Amino acid sequence: MADRFELVDKMAVLDRETGLMWQREASAERMPWGDGAACIARLNTSGYAGFSDWRFPTRDELAGLILAEEDRQSGLYIDPLFGTQRNCWTSTQSEHHKACYVDFYYGDVYLIEENYANHFVRAVRTQRAG
Repeated sequence: MADRFELVDKMAVLDRETGLMWQREASAERMPWGDGAACIARLNTSGYAGFSDWRFPTRDELAGLILAEEDRQSGLYIDPLFGTQRNCWTSTQSEHHKACYVDFYYGDVYLIEENYANHFVRAVRTQRAG
């Protein structure tokens, strides 16, 4: 498993299994789901880690980072390269203004009203071949 993730310029993590590149540390602040798009837009405007094509991850993409076993040091079900942010929003919505988030403390995905909770945002991009 250690070879799955590669640190890129201390700012991003490449997942060799999926070809996705992730923002290493999620947003500095928690926010309601609706503020996530602006957070990602700021990353793109600033050219975070040298790229301007960051986006909100889908439920399945972010859930793909959940590890089968808890990391003993952080207590989270995510590789320690990603920091310690426990809950991160996904782009996946449901009816009645609900959105999915991944909880890396419990290692599962949940659905909650978009404005009911504040979670972190971890952006992703598709790594281009070549």
